[in-house]
Amino acid sequence: MNVWEILLLMLVGAPLVGVSSIIPLLIWTHPRRKMEELRLQGRRLIAEDIRTEFASIRAEVRDLRDTAMQYDISFDTALQQMERRVNKIERFGYLESETTTHQHFPLGER
Repeated sequence: MNVWEILLLMLVGAPLVGVSSIIPLLIWTHPRRKMEELRLQGRRLIAEDIRTEFASIRAEVRDLRDTAMQYDISFDTALQQMERRVNKIERFGYLESETTTHQHFPLGER
């Protein structure tokens, strides 16, 4: 064999050997690739489930925060109303008690 034949064999033979070896390699690695693809798909589904669960938890926390704030505002309003009423009663009571304490009754009259 001369140099040209060897070069021709390398130029033509190497791609043929490469292509012919790729097909068995693809067939041999197919189950592994399929398993890896299924595993990644499962992770994606789990990640999506977790993402959905976090979104629902965030919504519940937001609703709870809103409800707590509404109760807080309602309690504060009721407390302010009670304070106003007590102030009115105290003012009215003090005025009434001042007028009754200054009146002097004779000993037998009450």
